[in-house]
Amino acid sequence: MARYLVVPLILVLLQAPGTAQNVPEIPFDAQDVLKMPPDLYVGEIAGVALNSRRHIFVYTRTGPDDAGTILEPRSARIFEFDAEGKFLKEIGKNLYSKGWAHAVRVDREDNIWLIDNGTDEVVKLGPDYRVKLILGRRNEPVGERVRRAGMTPAQPVPPARPGYFYEPTDVAWDSQGNIFISDGYQNSNVHKFDKDGHIVKLAGTTRGGGPGQFNTPHGIAVDAKGFVYVADRGNARIQVLDNDLNYVREIKYQPAVDATFKSPIPDFGRDQQGTPRSLWPNTLCITPGSTQYIYTHDMLPGQIQKFTLDGKLVGRFGSAGRKVGQLGWPHALSCVSENELYVGELLNWRVQKFTLKPGAGGNTR
Repeated sequence: MARYLVVPLILVLLQAPGTAQNVPEIPFDAQDVLKMPPDLYVGEIAGVALNSRRHIFVYTRTGPDDAGTILEPRSARIFEFDAEGKFLKEIGKNLYSKGWAHAVRVDREDNIWLIDNGTDEVVKLGPDYRVKLILGRRNEPVGERVRRAGMTPAQPVPPARPGYFYEPTDVAWDSQGNIFISDGYQNSNVHKFDKDGHIVKLAGTTRGGGPGQFNTPHGIAVDAKGFVYVADRGNARIQVLDNDLNYVREIKYQPAVDATFKSPIPDFGRDQQGTPRSLWPNTLCITPGSTQYIYTHDMLPGQIQKFTLDGKLVGRFGSAGRKVGQLGWPHALSCVSENELYVGELLNWRVQKFTLKPGAGGNTR
């Protein structure tokens, strides 16, 4: 049976410079939606997306069901569920691009896009599940299998190359079908391709914090006017670019973290100086409709924020934990509408559907 929870979300936070004051907590219902068959499991939920039939696609870090090798990353499977969360099928079972799941997105034509930072590839599957477009290239599994180019200690990461990825993270499109890819963990740039997959531009060549530079671009989205929003996680900002990937402005926000907060994975909870860290913004999505909003989130403690496109924080919800309605390292966001979000978690191995109720207020647990 589906479980729902309505919460008032009272957070005790230490305010820090740049943290918005008096921002309303958004009440919500929460549901753990996935219904898995016996003896089949999801792992860390890296990506979640819905198509026009409201089928749910989950890119999960679940090991292969056949014999594998520890020397090659093979923690990626794609599962499809119906609108009620019932398991339908696994797709892309033997897909060469699967290595380490990072994101899945569905475009307006119901194509399914898989972003894999284990193989450095982004693959487009049609609604019929056939491969339609391949971007990037997977390194050959020969020689030193674990360390890829640039991963040898003291050896710098090689310069970025247009059309090649080095641990890409996300994909988005504009109304003309142009493709925008954030790249990523080793590279620090954004690629623009045309609708046929031809490289148009590479923005941000070296890791940095200046305008148009990136430090772990971890998510990407495009609004109705074609502006590109990049979750520039290492710089704690959302960079807004024009359609040609030129810097326009940025959105800054500093999540307040209770000084007593204890991360469930201690090494990720504080930096080398012992300061609590949030890893904001981890990813983001933009709602459809005439008035669009940005939803984004921190990893620690685990809260989702709602912004206007011009960067005004208008609401937030969520708290760390393992119960339904709480969050354990949210990693995937799908904006179905302004008040309906699907959230994939790494630590809790699940997808939750959040139905927001702004203005409801007064709820009690």
